[in-house]
Amino acid sequence: GEDLGDELVFFRRGEGTTVEVPIVMYHLVTTNGSLIGRYGISPSDLEHDLKYLKENGYKTIGMSDLTAFVYKGRALPEKCVMLTFDDGNSGDYFFLYPLLKKYDAKAVLSIMGKQTDQFTADAEKYPGGKFPNLTWPQIREMLKDGRVEIQSHGYDVHKPGGSGRRGGETAQAYRERFKKDIQQLQTRCKEELGCAPDTFTYPLGIMSDGSREVLESLGFKATLSCTEGMNYITQGDPDGLFKLKRDIRPSGRTIEQVLARMVRKKR
Repeated sequence: GEDLGDELVFFRRGEGTTVEVPIVMYHLVTTNGSLIGRYGISPSDLEHDLKYLKENGYKTIGMSDLTAFVYKGRALPEKCVMLTFDDGNSGDYFFLYPLLKKYDAKAVLSIMGKQTDQFTADAEKYPGGKFPNLTWPQIREMLKDGRVEIQSHGYDVHKPGGSGRRGGETAQAYRERFKKDIQQLQTRCKEELGCAPDTFTYPLGIMSDGSREVLESLGFKATLSCTEGMNYITQGDPDGLFKLKRDIRPSGRTIEQVLARMVRKKR
């Protein structure tokens, strides 16, 4: 079967192969000029990025490609890059998705469960309306051709303090609250998409003691941080999939500049 084949590939290669994996962090793709800046870029900026990557031999990968490399020894493209989009903004559907098809690329989308539920309900009440976040039907459509991968930004932890422990909260209370929130989105994804994320993207990059243990208990294999720098991923080393680094791509700094900066900042 496929799994056996993967394991055979792993053992033929042997453990220890290490690759560089640059991860680029995006948030909002928008035509609203007032929102363009550190966290927002225009569709033309995004198209520039995808065109540059394709013309320069880069292959975009998802988290599933990384976990398969670590756990099963599946090869990664020689010149790979990951594009991550946080928050599940509607621009992921209206602007990103068509460009992924045009340039034969992949992207990782980290969605927020409460907002997805809320705007799905709003869209059902007001067909044809425009909403700031993705809806479940839009996500299902994007998942069909494999260009988009859905990961977790929590159900309702994207707020001040993120998924960190609150002041005065005991360690046990924190773990229970955090676990309940993350499980809620896992359940909703299974209900709506038939599958659940295995990567958690820390809102605001905030984490606390115990957060990784909670995530691992729920079956998560990786986490994405907001720390900048190059990633070094080694076959057979699952620990390297946690707190993955990402460099933000703001308006005014092209993807070639972002990638060059990562290379200069190598450990």
